[in-house]
Amino acid sequence: MELRLALIALLLLSATAVRAEVALNPLFADHMVLQRGIAVPIWGTAAPDEEVTVSACGQAKTATADAEGKWMVRLEPIDETEPFALTVTGGNEIVLQNVVMGDVWLCSGQSNMVWTVGNSVNGAEEVAAAEYPMIRLCQVTRVTATEPQDAVKLTWSVCSPQTVGGFSGVGYFFGRELHQELGVP
Repeated sequence: MELRLALIALLLLSATAVRAEVALNPLFADHMVLQRGIAVPIWGTAAPDEEVTVSACGQAKTATADAEGKWMVRLEPIDETEPFALTVTGGNEIVLQNVVMGDVWLCSGQSNMVWTVGNSVNGAEEVAAAEYPMIRLCQVTRVTATEPQDAVKLTWSVCSPQTVGGFSGVGYFFGRELHQELGVP
C-alpha cells in the first residue's frame, strides 16, 4: 500500500508543470534612471513561450519569451518628470519603485574614477550638501570573467548625504553640474 501511494505521489509531482519566474536583467531595479526621449528597452527572462507584460505611466507592452526564455519590450518614450513605478507581470509580478526618466551617463576609467566624493577636496562639506534625490548612481560590482556576461551585479543609489560619500567624485560632480543645468535626473 505504501509503495502504491508513493508511486501515485511521484506521478502527480512529475506531472506538475515546471515554471520559471519572470525575472528582469539586474540593470533594472528600484531607484534606476531610464534614458528620456527614446523608446525604452526592458528585458529579462521567463519560461519559454511565457507572456510578459511591462507597464509604466499608462502604457503596457507585452512580449513572449523565446525558446531560451529571453524576452524584451520597448516602452514608448516616457515624458514623466516625477518618480514612478514599473510593473512586470507574467507567472509572477515584479514592481520597481522610484524609477525616474533622465539622462544616463556612463563614467568609467582608472584610479581617477574611483576617487570618492568623501575623499575630494572639501569632501565633508560636499557630502553634507548632497541633497539631490534625482541624481542616481549605478555601481557595478567589479568581477573578472573569461566569457561575455549577460548580467552583472549592481546597485542603484539615490544621492543623499548618507550615500554620496562613496560615489565616484568625477561622476558625482559631472552629474550634479548636468542636473543643475538641465533640471533632469
